[in-house]
Amino acid sequence: MTNDLQTYDLVVMGGGPAGITAAMVASILGKSVALVDSHQEVGGAGINTGTVPSKTLRETALALSGLKSRNLYGVDLSLRREVTVADFLGHEERVKDAFRAGITHRLEVLKATTYYGTSTFLDAHTIQVNLGSEDREKDPSAPGGEIKLRGEKILIATGSSPVHPEVFPFGHGEIYDSDTILKLARIPRTLAVVGAGVIGAEYGCTFRALGAEVHIVDGRDVLLPFLDAEVSQALVGALQRSGIVFHWKENVQKCIPLESGGVRLELSSGAALTGDAVLVAAGRQSNTLKLGLEKTGVKTGERGIIPVNEHFQTNIENIYAAGDVIGFPALASTSMEQARRAVRHALGLAGNTISPLLPNGIYTIPEVSMVR
Repeated sequence: MTNDLQTYDLVVMGGGPAGITAAMVASILGKSVALVDSHQEVGGAGINTGTVPSKTLRETALALSGLKSRNLYGVDLSLRREVTVADFLGHEERVKDAFRAGITHRLEVLKATTYYGTSTFLDAHTIQVNLGSEDREKDPSAPGGEIKLRGEKILIATGSSPVHPEVFPFGHGEIYDSDTILKLARIPRTLAVVGAGVIGAEYGCTFRALGAEVHIVDGRDVLLPFLDAEVSQALVGALQRSGIVFHWKENVQKCIPLESGGVRLELSSGAALTGDAVLVAAGRQSNTLKLGLEKTGVKTGERGIIPVNEHFQTNIENIYAAGDVIGFPALASTSMEQARRAVRHALGLAGNTISPLLPNGIYTIPEVSMVR
């Protein structure tokens, strides 16, 4: 398969909510579509590390911790033993598996070809895919090879990754980001969360529900600043009543893993905070650095974000972008709608309504084409 060239009406880079939606819409319209994802499982951060895992973990935590039932008729259902995150992830894994199986099936019946491997631009219409890149990193003997894909239109939907500020020595001690926090060996007694954004607030609530002492540190003095001020204040009050402690207008100057296994944070005010683990939720950056965009002329901005117009078209006419890779609001639902609109415009159907199902609500079963 090395150096083969396959041609498609649309090539989609990234298998998260935006990429999957784009591939499905174009396939429903009868266009030839190639979907390329760097992981061996579709779904992106939305299914594999973000939306689905975090929401499932939170609901499981609320149920298993008995938080909603405490003090009911004098019964104490609080967790009294040390538990691991793995104790809560059995259901989460089943939910993710179900989502991925459903998506894979829909892509198959819609005859969208899926390639698993890392991709980079060769020019504005052509990308090169290193097949099985992820597997080969773990096992050099795993099947691989390269293939070139040419698309009349190309949609970039490669998502984003957590920002790693230099002050935090990731890889040393109990320091995590939103992609790795679920790999904790056990529930920490004390968790320091750096960042009062969506991710920091959500995981702070979850671990508080599990009984951890939670401290949220932020250089601002507001929770979720994009919200209405009264809503934000109400949320702060609710979180404080649950036991979460906020450290406003504080920046982390030093992060020191301790021999005892904990982590010490030295703050800008001179105060220090010691916890069993630290979650750094300092924002995300677009996954564009290794795409070879310089070969296409596509412009990027701060943190790799790709600017687009109202049709989600980049400065290069045939290249579109949608989802986290274009920045705020970076939500699964908005990413999917962005992809729908981008594909409709790319295919000359802007303004038309496209149903994800055939009229009878059932997909016909065409040939299946999956390339690994």
